[in-house]
Amino acid sequence: MQKKKRGSLGFVIKLLPAVLLLALGLDHTRLGQELENLTLDWRFQVRARFDPPAHEKVLIVAIDEEALAAFGRWPWTREVHAQLMALLSQRPPAAAAFDLLFTEPSADPAIDQKFGDALVLLSSSITAAAAETLEHASKFTAEYAGNTKAITRIEGDVGRIIGNDTGLIPVPILAESSHTGFVNSPPGTDGVRRELPLVVRCGTRVFPSLVLQALLQSEGLDTDAVEVLLGRHIRVKGTDKTWEIPIDAEGRLTVNYRHPHSFTVFPYAGLVAKLAEFQGKEWPKEFPPVAGQILLIGQTATGLSDLGPTPHSPQTPLVLIHANALSSILKGDFITKPDPLLVIAVWIVLAFVTVLVLRHGSILVSILVPALMIVAYVGAAFFFFQKESLHLPVAWPVLGFVAVEGGALLRRLMIELRAKSRITGMFGTYVAPDVVKQMISSGEEPKLGGQQSEITAFFSDIAGFSSFSEKLSAEQLVNLMNDYLTEMTDILHDNGGTLDKFIGDAIVGMFGAPLYFEGHAHSACRAALLIQKRQIELRAKWRQAGGWPDIVYEMKTRIGLNSGEAIIGNMGSRRRFNYTMMGDTVNLAARSESGAKSYGVYTMITGETKTLAQQFKDDIVFRFLDRIVVKGRSKPVEMYELVGFANEVSAPTRECLTMYQNGMNLYFRQDWDGAKAWFLEALSRETHQDSNPSLVMLERCDVMKKHPPPADWDGVYVMKTK
Repeated sequence: MQKKKRGSLGFVIKLLPAVLLLALGLDHTRLGQELENLTLDWRFQVRARFDPPAHEKVLIVAIDEEALAAFGRWPWTREVHAQLMALLSQRPPAAAAFDLLFTEPSADPAIDQKFGDALVLLSSSITAAAAETLEHASKFTAEYAGNTKAITRIEGDVGRIIGNDTGLIPVPILAESSHTGFVNSPPGTDGVRRELPLVVRCGTRVFPSLVLQALLQSEGLDTDAVEVLLGRHIRVKGTDKTWEIPIDAEGRLTVNYRHPHSFTVFPYAGLVAKLAEFQGKEWPKEFPPVAGQILLIGQTATGLSDLGPTPHSPQTPLVLIHANALSSILKGDFITKPDPLLVIAVWIVLAFVTVLVLRHGSILVSILVPALMIVAYVGAAFFFFQKESLHLPVAWPVLGFVAVEGGALLRRLMIELRAKSRITGMFGTYVAPDVVKQMISSGEEPKLGGQQSEITAFFSDIAGFSSFSEKLSAEQLVNLMNDYLTEMTDILHDNGGTLDKFIGDAIVGMFGAPLYFEGHAHSACRAALLIQKRQIELRAKWRQAGGWPDIVYEMKTRIGLNSGEAIIGNMGSRRRFNYTMMGDTVNLAARSESGAKSYGVYTMITGETKTLAQQFKDDIVFRFLDRIVVKGRSKPVEMYELVGFANEVSAPTRECLTMYQNGMNLYFRQDWDGAKAWFLEALSRETHQDSNPSLVMLERCDVMKKHPPPADWDGVYVMKTK
């Protein structure tokens, strides 16, 4: 067993690092990332109903179907935007960011000039198009993109920042009248946008994104206030506050998406109409204030092109990406991740402990407990994401945990299948099928070579069997014995007994081995009574069938039982061995079977067996026979007859037992005549008149009266034969 435990521990120690490396390796593959992203999307969707409102400064101005109906077919002339900017002068926003590209000049330069005169902030885009299609065919090296100065304080590998050697910026009239923010938001491998670049590389320079530029303009800052530490954060130092925005090594913020309903949206056409209507009047409280807010102006109409998949929807207006990022920055509402080493350490501990603890439990428990732990972990991941925006990894820990538990369970099943085959081959012929199942399910194999255990030894023998072989042909004898031994052995097995061996007509068995169980003595007594009952039924069956000598119709079986410590195990030679028992307990059981004849009974058991049986269940009737010392032993032992089940013993038999016990009481007081009187009364009620304990004790009283025992006699009778 120790070797088996060490083997299990060694397997777990080898399995854990292998699975961990595979799981972490999978996490760095495209498939692993997509699986993790899928679990993250589910968390966004489940959390949506609990999402708080976005930051009050963020206002989306939606170019929706109503706006298209009001201002005509898209794209509009820039006079429409110029009108909006002019009207906004009465309620000046902190910043107005157009999530639109103005890279081509209008047919009338005056329109661009009119629009540029009112601009606060415009957007631009890095593009991967061929260089010859761009205005700037060579690598972009200018310190300014329009009116926007490049960011200079950067630590890290600038080459990893999202960007290109060239870029598209607004036409000069507009670029010089505004600050440029880049709007690149490349999708992930599955097409969903989860990260948003906050800084973008254009040639050799690094510029702020639309979101970062909107923050700067709303606070009256320029790019000199920005410090970039790639892989850590972007720090923006304002006059009253400093923002630290977490970014990866490529300058990207993981967008903490909130549900679109969390954001305040003002329809473009509605905003123009309300500003025109309430010009100079008090602004209604039911409308967004506009003044002091950061306006993100973008397309939301279904027919327009600026839509794409996000965790909340396969067709989300991309202006919402910028709105989510900006709101997260203003609220400090970022997605955080735990220390990966801490996650790995906790995973190792949980996987290791679970496998070790459950390796000896039932298969159901070994499946149910890990399943519940996975459910609990996934539930915790969803809970902490909702409460703290904490992104606990789910894909690799769950897949790794399933692999570890599945591997351990598979190995266990393989071991159990091998053990089942081995145990079935070793014990299947002489152990009850239920016992074999218990041995397999216990996970414990019997110790080979012998072990000491408490058992009840069983011996049975056909009375006068030598006469059977004289009167039956070989074929008849074999058929009779096969019939008899099959019936008796089945009863032995059905009551939890183990067949030790057949010795001719004799059956040797044990209860409580190879697996110990409570009540083995009671089971042995029950088996003995059922065997005697079945013996009567067999005699009737044989008589009805006919064709047998009369001796078959009178067949009787004697049984002996004794309980106690014995040596059990596989014993014999190296080439041939047998699972058997030995010891004084076994010898006394054999003496009980042979000694039953001396008392005229057919089932004789020791006091140890009677006591253990009654402690387990008191539903069997016993008759005290004598206190004897059997041949080969020096210690006396009480012997009992196994009479029958309490609910089946007749009234005359109970009277017989009472009278017999009265006789034994006088016998031990050496009142031989008084004892004989009671034995004579009991004799008339004995089941077997030709051979019974009352006849034996009547003869014993005569002998004792003629040859009295010494004065210090303790009532023990020494048997001279086996």
